[in-house]
Amino acid sequence: MIELLTNPDKFFEAKMGEEVSLKIPALIVLIIGIISGIGAYFMGGLTAEMLSGTLPPEAQGFLSFIPISTAITAVIVSFIIWVVFAAIFFGISYTFKGEGKFKRTLEFVGYGYIPMIISGIIGAIFIYYIVSTAHIPVVTDPAKMAGAFEPLMKSPMMQLSYAISILFMLWSANIWVFGLKHARNLTTKNALIAVAIPVAAYVLWTIYQMGVM
Repeated sequence: MIELLTNPDKFFEAKMGEEVSLKIPALIVLIIGIISGIGAYFMGGLTAEMLSGTLPPEAQGFLSFIPISTAITAVIVSFIIWVVFAAIFFGISYTFKGEGKFKRTLEFVGYGYIPMIISGIIGAIFIYYIVSTAHIPVVTDPAKMAGAFEPLMKSPMMQLSYAISILFMLWSANIWVFGLKHARNLTTKNALIAVAIPVAAYVLWTIYQMGVM
C-alpha cells in the first residue's frame, strides 16, 4: 500500500497482472463511510438539538433517530460516490478510446480513496470540536435551520476542514490518474484530463460550500 501512495503508476501496472477484486477497495470505501458517518452523527445530533423547539413533547423521541439516520446515510453515500466517480471517469475515457472493463476502473478508483481516510479523520475531529464548543440556538421554525447553521459552516475551523479535504482529494486525484491510465489503457495525459474534469467540479463545489465563491 505504501507503493500506491508513493508510486501509483508502478502499483497499478502490477495490479493489471492480477484478477479484478473489489474486496480491498470496498473495505477502503467502507472505512471512509464509517469515518464520514461519525462526523455526520455529530452534525445530526446538533441538528436534533436545534430542532427540539419545533416539535411537541410527544414527538421529541423522533429527534433521537436523526443522528443515527444521518450516519447511516453517510456510509451509503460514500459507496454511491465511489461508483459515480468511477462511472464518470469510465465515461469520459471513451472520448480517448479507452479500453477495459468498468469493474477494473471501479477497483482502481477505490484504491485511490486511501488519502481521504486521513482527511476524513481530521474532518471528524474538527466537526466534533465545532459541535462540542458551539453555542447551539434552538430553532422554532425549521425554515430557519440554514441560517442557524451558517455561522458554524463559515467558522475558521470548518473552513480549514474544507481546505484539508481539497488537498487530500487532489492527492487521490493523482492516484486516480494512474489507476485510470492502466484500467482503461490511456496515455497519462488523457487519463489526467478524464480525472481532472470531475475532480475540478468537486473542488469548485467545495469552495462554494466554503462561501468563497
